[in-house]
Amino acid sequence: MSEPLVSPPPPTAPEKQGGFLQNLVDVYFAPRDAFARIARDPRWLLPAAGLLVVSVAFTAVWMSRMEPTEFMKSQLEESGQWDKMPAEQRDVAIERGAGMMKGLGWVMAVVGTVFVLAVVSGVLFFVFRFFYASEMSFKHALAVVSWAFFAVSLLSSPLILAVMGLKGDWNLNPQEVVQANPSLLLDKSTAAKPLWALLSSLDLFSLWQIFLLAVGFGVASRKTTGAAIWGVLIPWVIVVLGKVGWAAIFH
Repeated sequence: MSEPLVSPPPPTAPEKQGGFLQNLVDVYFAPRDAFARIARDPRWLLPAAGLLVVSVAFTAVWMSRMEPTEFMKSQLEESGQWDKMPAEQRDVAIERGAGMMKGLGWVMAVVGTVFVLAVVSGVLFFVFRFFYASEMSFKHALAVVSWAFFAVSLLSSPLILAVMGLKGDWNLNPQEVVQANPSLLLDKSTAAKPLWALLSSLDLFSLWQIFLLAVGFGVASRKTTGAAIWGVLIPWVIVVLGKVGWAAIFH
């Protein structure tokens, strides 16, 4: 008796890779789906270029409205260095700092952005490749970091500029404009510098970025987000402790 003929299963359609806009939207609303597509096709140039454009645009808007001498004076006062300087050195320090800012701001917008992307990608690639024994490539790490940073920056940068505009004060430190962290409960002028450094690091944008990185690296390394988050959180904690130690020693 002959075996019944069994028709072969229909070929499965290849999974859609998703375009740039779809990936961006899903990073916000369905990050695991977005990073699953990104892991299959780890293109990083577009999100990295987007991050660079946002950084340069932010710098252009901020520096066109910010007064460098006023900004430097406020930073010296907040750091406690103002009172330690002899009166005749204050103007020199302000002018020197203001002159450096005009060039340094653009350097940080371009070179700083590229440097941060490379360093963060390299550190997290090392962590997940060697401690998690994953088979991900550096290209995967660079794609995950670029998408996570770009998505967060695309919302946080306009928000910072909007707050500055509403306050009518463009001489604020951009890192402290949106105080979505426990430091808003303290007065910076009287708070201990190490405590301020710690609390100001616990902001919502940083925590959101950590979550997106954990999702992305979890997908790329075939781990759960809960397992992957420690590979992102521990390096971040080390950086925060470094900021706290720096504040304790030099302020």
